[in-house]
Amino acid sequence: MKHVRPIELIILILALFATSSRADLFTATHYYQQQNYVKAYDEFYQLAQLGNGDAIYNLAVMSLHGQGTEKNLSISHAWFSIAAEYGIAEALKTAHLISSQYADKQVLEQALQQRKSQFGYQYLSEKYQPDFSKTSTQLPSSERTFDKQPDYPEQAARQGIEGWVWLEFDIDATGVVKNIIVIDDYPKNIFASSLINAVKVWRYKPGKAKKNHSLIYHFTTYKGKEYKRTLAFQQQDYKAQIRRHIDAAEQGNALVQYYIANWLSSNEYNASRLLKYHWRDDNDYLTILLAAAKNNLPIAQYKLAVELLTNSDDKTQFDVALNWLKRSALHFSPAQYKLATLYSDKHSQLFAPYEATKWFKRSASNDKRAIKALSLHLYKHPSDDENLAQWLKMALEHDESDPELLLLQAKLTHSTNKKKSIEIAQSALKQAQKRHWDTSQIEQFLGQL
Repeated sequence: MKHVRPIELIILILALFATSSRADLFTATHYYQQQNYVKAYDEFYQLAQLGNGDAIYNLAVMSLHGQGTEKNLSISHAWFSIAAEYGIAEALKTAHLISSQYADKQVLEQALQQRKSQFGYQYLSEKYQPDFSKTSTQLPSSERTFDKQPDYPEQAARQGIEGWVWLEFDIDATGVVKNIIVIDDYPKNIFASSLINAVKVWRYKPGKAKKNHSLIYHFTTYKGKEYKRTLAFQQQDYKAQIRRHIDAAEQGNALVQYYIANWLSSNEYNASRLLKYHWRDDNDYLTILLAAAKNNLPIAQYKLAVELLTNSDDKTQFDVALNWLKRSALHFSPAQYKLATLYSDKHSQLFAPYEATKWFKRSASNDKRAIKALSLHLYKHPSDDENLAQWLKMALEHDESDPELLLLQAKLTHSTNKKKSIEIAQSALKQAQKRHWDTSQIEQFLGQL
């Protein structure tokens, strides 16, 4: 009966796929194999909270044998019964065996109901399971009126290196892109500068300003001459690497799952062409992304939340997205910032200024956008616990000529020094015109002086 679902430790060629610092099935099983049972139990428990069936099964095994926790047949029976709900057939057989040998059926039932209320399939499915049939890439999005394709770095093209960059940025009412930040890029520091330089000159249809626009741009060489030249002598080794990545993903390496999901989201990678022999469905990238999210990888949880928020207008899907966003926000600054923007939006069903302040502040140490956003937010929604002037000073240290921050400074200065306030507002107007940002609020403020 003593059995932990197997996982083979694989040494991957790319350092990128080193074990994640967060719990995943791969690392949790590694701890178990090293007989570090306390650490393994803790990691499996974290994964169980997200509906990871394999982790729940392993908790059952460890409770059965007293590994990393006290030996307890009623709790083990509960874990096995719940694992069966997640489709693990051998779990149901073991649960029945324990039940047949356990005299007090009431104790078994109490232990089962207690854990089902937290880890049961129905409960966690409603909380974390998206319905990908309700996602669509056809929902209205901001209309780009001018773009410039980023340059493919010469050395990367020459070496056949592919990758992607995930940006977030705001779109001004004039259609100008501002407040650009890199959420993730692969390989690191190869393509990000090229994309940022291009996106800076993009223009969108003027209208309502938009925050947190998310963009993943894929740099692919599949159709290029360099691909045809380099792959000819690399193909066998390339296929071998892909096989190792597939194995690692199926064995629960969350980081590998996340990167495979990104590859599968485009058809034109060298890697995606080979991966799609294994994952053929168009929605498989979302399924693998979900697996990485259930494996407690914060960036995967955030990306899944963004996908659902962007590509579905279904209320149930919104609730699932929000749960993944909150989960990611426990550790990931961009998720904290995103959550803050939802709470700060007076048109959002989540509008809660105090919560927005809390999450902006929490993300401020690692996300430069948050310091500016918190300053602007505190002006509209003052807090006795926060010093607006101090946050504004910190924000201006990042960008001393930011028109929105200068306007805020002008407003704060007006009551004590009207002349200085006008000077600052005029400087804000000049900077806004230079950047082609919306000037209406600055002009309105100057008109009232």
